Amino acid sequence: MNTRRSVTSTNFRYHLIEGALYFSSFALLNFQVVFPALVQRLGGSNIAIGSLPMMNYLCYLLPQVISANYVMMEPYRKPWVIISAIAQRSMIFLMAVVIALFGGTLPSLALLLFFLLFILNQTVAGIAAPNWYDFVVKTTHPLQRGRLMGMRSASGALLGFFNSLILATLLTYLSFPMNYALAFFLAFGFQFASLMIQRNIVEDIPSPTERPVPLSRLAAKVIETVKSDAAFRRFLLAVGFSVIGLMPQGFFTVAAFKRFDLPDSFVGFFTMTMLASQVIFAGVLGWIADLRGHRVSLVVCAAAMAAASILALVANHPAWFFIIFSFVGLIFGVELITRHNFVSDMASNQSRPLYIGIMNAWSAPFFLSSLIGGWISDQFGYNVVFILGAVFSLVGLFILTRVPDPRARKRMMHPATR
Repeated sequence: MNTRRSVTSTNFRYHLIEGALYFSSFALLNFQVVFPALVQRLGGSNIAIGSLPMMNYLCYLLPQVISANYVMMEPYRKPWVIISAIAQRSMIFLMAVVIALFGGTLPSLALLLFFLLFILNQTVAGIAAPNWYDFVVKTTHPLQRGRLMGMRSASGALLGFFNSLILATLLTYLSFPMNYALAFFLAFGFQFASLMIQRNIVEDIPSPTERPVPLSRLAAKVIETVKSDAAFRRFLLAVGFSVIGLMPQGFFTVAAFKRFDLPDSFVGFFTMTMLASQVIFAGVLGWIADLRGHRVSLVVCAAAMAAASILALVANHPAWFFIIFSFVGLIFGVELITRHNFVSDMASNQSRPLYIGIMNAWSAPFFLSSLIGGWISDQFGYNVVFILGAVFSLVGLFILTRVPDPRARKRMMHPATR
C-alpha cells in the first residue's frame, strides 16, 4: 500500500511538471489571442478567424468517440501516449517553419499551410486524448485529480506569464513574420521538454483488456449508453448550449483591435491577463472541485463566459478587455478538463473512456457555431455575436444547475464512502 502511494505521489509530481511545461506553451500559441492576430496578419477574413475555435475543438473532439473504443485493447496506456505526443508536437515545429519561410513573402500559402498543420495537430491530439486521460486516471489518486488538473493549469499559466512577456517583446521589437515564428519555435521547445518529463511517469498496473466494439455496432452502444443515463443526457444538453456560448472567444481580440486601433503588443498584454487569471483561478477551482464536486467549477465557467460576452458588448475602453480576457483565462484553464472530470465521476471505470468519447463527439458539432459567428460578424457586426454568446451561456448555466452531482449520487448509493 505504501509502495502504491509512493508511486502515485511521484507520478503526481511528474504530471504536474509535465503539465506546467505543456500549458506554458499556450501563452505563445492559443486560438483566443495569438492565432486570431496571426491569421489577420496573414490576410485571413472574419470567417477564417471564426474557424479557429471550430477547428481547435472539432478536430480535437470528434475523433474521440471512435478512438475511445480502442483504448481498452491494450493493458498499458503509456506507449501510445508517448508516440502520439511526438506526432502532435512535430506539427508545432512545422508551423514555425512555415511562418518563417512564407509568412512575409507568400502569406496566402502560409495561411493555408498553417490551417492544415493546425487541423493535423488537433486531430492527432484528439485521437490520443481518451488514452491520455485514462493514463492520468490510472497513474494518480482519484481524490487528487481535481487538484492536479488545477495545479497543472495554474503552474503552466504562471510559467506562461513569463512566456507572454517574451511574446510581447518579440511582437514589439521584431518584424513580422520572424516574431511569430520565434514564438512558435519557443512553444515547441516547451512542449518537447514536457514530453521528456512525461516519459518518467510510472504505469505499473495493467488494465483489463477488452475487444473494441465493431464500428457497425458502436452507434448502437452509444445510443444505449445515453438512453440508460438520464443525468448524462441532461449534462450533454447543458454542454451543447455552453459550447455555443463560447462562440465569441475568437472575436474578442479582433473586436478590441478594430474598435480601439490597438498595436500588436496588446496581443502579449491580453495573453498576460489571460494567464494571470489562470494562475489565480485554476488552482482554487481545482481545490474546490475536489471538495465540493466538479459541477461547481462548470457553473463558474458558464457564468464567466456570459459575463465576458456582456462586457464585450458594452466595452467603451480597452481596459474592459483586460477583464474580459481574465474571464477567458479562467475558462481556458478550467472548463474542458473539469468537464472530463465531471463525466469521469458519472461513469464506471470500464465505461469511462466511452463516456468521455461520447461527450466530446457530441460537443464537437456545436463548435461550428464559431464559424457561423464569423459570418454573423461580417453581416451584422461583433455585437450580435456577443449577444448570442451571452444568451446561450446563460441557458447552459441554467440546465447545468439541474444536473445532479454524480459524487453526491454515489455517496447516497454507497454511504460507507463518505
